[in-house]
Amino acid sequence: MYQAILLVASELKLKKILVKIFFWILGGIPKPQSKLGFEYFIIPSTDMAKNIKEAHELWLGTPARNGQPHNQTNIRTVHLPPYKSLSGWEISKYRERWDQIEAKLKT
Repeated sequence: MYQAILLVASELKLKKILVKIFFWILGGIPKPQSKLGFEYFIIPSTDMAKNIKEAHELWLGTPARNGQPHNQTNIRTVHLPPYKSLSGWEISKYRERWDQIEAKLKT
């Protein structure tokens, strides 16, 4: 089983680098002694920014465990399969999609 959550850059940083040729490459690192191999998720920055923002806004609107509002933070999360984000975003369709980068380099 892979680690469930990977922390990524702040939303502000995501907006600054939101260009059509930028891709996020997230690595699914197997636990020690696992027979699973590494997995890579190649995600266009536009998809990442949109979905990270949506999930963060939902998280902010959801009370914390103690019933208090969540505090604003610069930390964002991406859930690796089999998990999904609060917004329902699931990144399996980006698994091993190196072809997206190759296609951008050809244009």
